[in-house]
Order: sequence, then C-alpha cells, then structure tokens
Amino acid sequence: MHPRRIAIPSVLLLASVGLAPSAATADTTSALAFQKGLQLSAPFPYGLAQGEPTIRVDNTGLMYVMAPGSTPIGCELWTLPPGAQSDAFRGAPDDGAGGGDCDVAISPTTAAGQSNPTMAYSSLSLPNITVGNTTDGGASFSTPNLAASQVPGDDRQWMAWGDANTVYLDSHLLATDNIGVSASTDGGLTYAFRGFAIDAAHIAQAAYNNELGPLVVDTVSTASPQPLYTIFTAPATALENLNSAAGETADNNNAVYLASSTDGGYTWTDTPIWVGPTTETYDHIFPALAIDASGNLWAAWASAEHIYVSHAPTRGGDLDDPTSTDLSVQLLPDPTIDLSTQPAGTLAWSTPIQIDQTGATANLYPWIAGGGNGRADLVWYAGTGVSNSDPTNQWVVRFAQLHATNQGLAVDQTVASDHVIHYGEICTTGVTCGVTGNRNLLDFFTDAITPDGRAVIAWADDATSTGAQIYVTEQCSGVNARSGQQLPAVC
Repeated sequence: MHPRRIAIPSVLLLASVGLAPSAATADTTSALAFQKGLQLSAPFPYGLAQGEPTIRVDNTGLMYVMAPGSTPIGCELWTLPPGAQSDAFRGAPDDGAGGGDCDVAISPTTAAGQSNPTMAYSSLSLPNITVGNTTDGGASFSTPNLAASQVPGDDRQWMAWGDANTVYLDSHLLATDNIGVSASTDGGLTYAFRGFAIDAAHIAQAAYNNELGPLVVDTVSTASPQPLYTIFTAPATALENLNSAAGETADNNNAVYLASSTDGGYTWTDTPIWVGPTTETYDHIFPALAIDASGNLWAAWASAEHIYVSHAPTRGGDLDDPTSTDLSVQLLPDPTIDLSTQPAGTLAWSTPIQIDQTGATANLYPWIAGGGNGRADLVWYAGTGVSNSDPTNQWVVRFAQLHATNQGLAVDQTVASDHVIHYGEICTTGVTCGVTGNRNLLDFFTDAITPDGRAVIAWADDATSTGAQIYVTEQCSGVNARSGQQLPAVC
C-alpha cells in the first residue's frame, strides 16, 4: 500500500558530478531467450486488477504467484507446474482480509507426510498483517491469522524462510519509522516480535525516509540461527534526514544499507553498501537483496535513470568458475569513482555497475534472485523515454544474467517479455500518485530460479486491459543460473 514514500539510495553515479559506474554490455552469443508470457486467469470477481506479483518456486519445481487484487478481494494466488505453460487459480488464502501487500516464503525441504514443502504467505491490511500457510501445494490453506504483527500499524512486509519451521517477517512500522522483524516457529501460522532492523546508530538518519527491501537468510550457513539480512535506503546523515522534513516524499535517500542479524532477528547491525552524493536519489521504490548458493550477497537498486548492482562475498574465496560456459563480456568498475569517500562496512561490496544499456533513461523496479556460486538473475522494467514520467514510454520486462568473477562482472541481458507491457508514465510515489499519476503496475515485480536453473518472471501488464493483469514467463534457453552450463533449449 505504501502510504508514504521515501527515497531509495542507489550508487554514486551521477554524470553531472563525473562519477558514473561502468556500463554493462550485453553478450549475444549465449542464446538467452524466454517463452511467450502466460496471462494468469481468475474467475470473476477475482482478476479485476492485480499488480506487484511475487513468484517463488519450491523444490519440486511448482511455482507460486501471489498478487494483491482489488479490495476487498485480498491476495490472489496461482500455482504453475514446471514449464509455466498453465496455471491453477487458488483463490485468496487470506479470505479477503488483506490485499494491501502480499509476500510468500517456501520451506527448502518437504516435511514428512506432506505432498509439498510448506508455503507461508502474508497479506497486509495496514492495521495489521494476515498470515497462514499451505502444505499441499495450494489445494487447501490454514485458517487465516488476522493479527500476525504485535506492533499494529504496518506497511510493506517481506518474508524469508529460515531453518526448520522458522519464517521471518518484517514490515515498515508506521509509528516509529523503523523496520520491525518478527519470527514464526510454526511454519508461518503465528509470529512473535523480535527486533528492529534499523539500529540505534542509524535511526536518526533513517526515520521519515527509509525504504525497506526483502529479507534473505544464509541457508548454507552452519550457524544456528543462520545469518539474516535485509536492505534499506535512507539519507546518509541525520542532518540530511532532518532537512527533508517528517513524512515528506523527498528525493534524498542517497545511501544503501545492509542490516545483519546473527541471533535470529533480535539484534541488528547496519553497514553501508553504497553512499552516493546528496544530489542523488534511490527511492524509486524498493531496493532488492538476494543471496547465492555460496552465501554471496547481491544488491540492486534504481536511481532516477538507471539500475545498479553490487555484490559481496560473506566468506571470501574465489568466485571464478572454471567449468562455466558463460561467454558474456566482463565488466569492470569505473576507475574514476573515488572509493575512499565510502564509509567502512563489514563486507567488501563491489563498486556498483550500471546494468541497463538500452540508451533510454527510464528504468525501474529491479529485483534480483541468487543462483549458483557468484551468480544471480536480475529483472527490471525498461522504458523507451527520457524519464519514468515520459508519456511516450513503451515499457518491457528486461532480464540480465550476472556472473561475478575475479576479473569483473559478466552480464548477459535480453528482453524477457514478448510484447510492450505498459505505455506512458509509471509513478513511483506510492499512494501519493493520486488520480493523475499512473500507478497501474504498482511498485515492484519479481523473478526466481527453478531447481533446474531456469529463470521465471512474474510481472504486471496493462497494455491490453484497463486494470493490470499478471503474466509469467520461463527461460527457455541460455545459461543455467545454478551450474553455469548451457540449458537444454526448449524454444
């Protein structure tokens, strides 16, 4: 729902100050391609308008797509088999109690006696968060719990599955402007509050103008509990935040932060990923965070014009993959960027790389999914105009496959949607878009990676309808995001 908007920090890359990270160049040799998008179906009165689709894949290859529908319908859910050629509408698991925002988390293993891994969901009603789960692939659901948050007054929640039956849930707390983190130990049926992701050292600069991104868990860690991370943007100093005025939708979120917890979300430490100049803004809704199979973290965010990516190893080690068949161009950071101006962090984040290379400066809503060692898949909306508000824009879904090596970042990208998905403006100020700003697609879309290494993408699309509809596509050729080998082509 996002009743207030803030500014999403990205990277320090303003051409006006001569500090632009290097640009990515697409490789044309990998035959990267996607199948035609499948429009998801829903019977009336469902399916009137949808946006912000979340897509997740369980260990059987079953896909779950959840998106907020028209009030008071709630969060609508579909499942799709491997291949994404058909869909099954599963209704609204929240029984219409929410629908402001939706998210999904899936257990990495299947419990004894279950046909599928447990899928937990959350559905925002603004005063609180409705939660529940399914253990049979969406055939049936638990009774919705209408009050999962112990801190009423929530906005934009995210979820992540930890170990055993632990599910983490965070949200923006309207009363404190902090990020509250809760945890469930019963597979997503009930939650208990644990802590605040914005630590005491950063709340003065973050209150009023922070924007939270997704939660991720380091599931390959042998620690108990496993490390938990989230990402947020905020002004770089308390003075910058104060100058923006409380609750103002100011464009001054010029820093990106990683929040880390090693005790299951009770205590948190915030460290910088990137700090840009005070003239930059990165609040073009949500920053994105992912973790790959070796525990390397990936961050993505949007400036007013471009999409940027940075990555950081959590354990060190060689990122080179000698068995890779990825022939993409290697990209190096812009040597003109003065890294000495960056505050110290606990992880060695790479200098951000500008990923979009279409020549246009209308780029929005990055989302990133972690693959094999040093690999990730990135999606965003790419327009043809000079800005996101350009009425001449023709928007498509763009996809980039990323491979971090010791020589640089290999990037292979293509258009994933088979048609233009939106025309004109995309407004990024949440509910303050009002009646004149076009917010049909809402504020984000997502991708995921199947067990056999194919990218799957769910996006919102209003090119041929009054209200946005949800489409899904699957990668049908190119490189396997898990192994680095060529996929068997199915297109």
